[in-house]
Amino acid sequence: MNARTVSYFGTARNGDKMGFARFSSDFLMETFTLVDNLFINEHLPYCDEKQIKIYLYGLYMCGLPQKDNSLENMCSVLGVSESELAAAYRDFEDAGLCRVLNENPLEVTYLSLKRAMQPPKKYKSEKWHDFNRELQALFPERMLTPNEYNEYYSFLDANKLERDAMLMIVQYCINLKGQSVRYPYILAVAKNWVADGVRTVADVENKLSEYEAQTDDMRSVLSALGRKTGAELEEKQMLLKWTRSWGFGLPAIITAAKSLKSGKSFKQLDRKLDEFYRSNIFTSEEMNDYNSYREKMQELAVRINKNIGVFYESLDHVIEVYTIPWSNKGFSDEALVTVAHYCFVSGIRTLDGMNSVINKFFAQGLLTVEAIDGFIASQVETDGRIKEIIAATGRTRAVTQSDRDYYRTWTSSWGFDDAVILCAAEACAGKAYPTSAVNRLLSEWKSKNVTSVEEAKRLLSAPSPSSHGTAKNFTERTYTDEQLQAVMTNIDNLGDIDV
Repeated sequence: MNARTVSYFGTARNGDKMGFARFSSDFLMETFTLVDNLFINEHLPYCDEKQIKIYLYGLYMCGLPQKDNSLENMCSVLGVSESELAAAYRDFEDAGLCRVLNENPLEVTYLSLKRAMQPPKKYKSEKWHDFNRELQALFPERMLTPNEYNEYYSFLDANKLERDAMLMIVQYCINLKGQSVRYPYILAVAKNWVADGVRTVADVENKLSEYEAQTDDMRSVLSALGRKTGAELEEKQMLLKWTRSWGFGLPAIITAAKSLKSGKSFKQLDRKLDEFYRSNIFTSEEMNDYNSYREKMQELAVRINKNIGVFYESLDHVIEVYTIPWSNKGFSDEALVTVAHYCFVSGIRTLDGMNSVINKFFAQGLLTVEAIDGFIASQVETDGRIKEIIAATGRTRAVTQSDRDYYRTWTSSWGFDDAVILCAAEACAGKAYPTSAVNRLLSEWKSKNVTSVEEAKRLLSAPSPSSHGTAKNFTERTYTDEQLQAVMTNIDNLGDIDV
């Protein structure tokens, strides 16, 4: 076969039928996955480690049963994401290694590199005679293959690039990489330059002049990164992007390079400048301020994590999602550390849980250690009063949130002081459900405008009216369904009604 298909599906698609016979897993493990020497010779040197793993493992998966030939399986085994797989296979498709049949879900066909079923387009030799001669002269140490020539022809036809311009790009790549450079790399460079509008010899000369003009700047950047070797083509393109497209000056780029920690590289610098670009930071002064702020946020994140009892190897997510937003709300550093400690003591051991507490404090305007400590002290004092009320009912137990809600209603909404509430609690001592009894009794006193312990005790000592012959002492009213619905819909505003 001249094309092999690896389809990333967990189950067979609708209408697909599984074959009646298949290889056993033992048989598959004892066989071999053949790798075309053309891949090793022409493509492998220009693939990164992850791309090589993806290509080879995908090739191996072509022989697996459909149930094992899944996207999830490949991602799990190689430790890559679906987006990384898709990007790798798009690059492979550009290089003619495979064809992406479907993006979602990902479905890939591995192509035969010998193209037995896909004969190359025929080009008249006399049309390309001069180009062939000049191209071969650039590689005196080896003979170019018909396949290589065909790749150049196809690229030139598809991109309307002048032949002499292509020869100049080839020469530039040879100067950069040496005689061992292969056509996939050269065509990748040409593709990037075409994307920048390069079509003619003059365009190539302008591009090379840009690279030459930045020679001194490149030396400064390499020095800031601690590099003693020369710059790669990709790195020159990065420098042009930083200065021409993103608008960074050389001093700012040097500042960013020096601010990098261990493992300084162009890719790391590119990520840092991308971060600055997205944050609208372009000068050395702004970068220094930003870096100082980030270091402060990192130190704060470490203290918070330590107090709440969590650990993250990378703090970038913690800083972006939690620490910076909390600081932006106005919380002092010590206040955040204090909240983290209180969360740990209270059994809240996650940053998400702490975030909920932070939002509650923010809603109350409690942003400093003093304000938070004062609030907590008042809550402790309130819990102490609630414990006295519970004890007055003859019970001994911990204070619950329901107790706090009831107490807030009795005091803030109904207007009773602690003495009256204790009187009601003592009167309900020994009842099966004392809290409910206290609620009912205080509600009755509220309706009778009781405001003092003396009035409460007078009502408690008064004889209860006999149920025999008891007449209704209120006017019975009837309401329409519409009236009741209007009132109950507006129940949130009951606190605004004078009863």
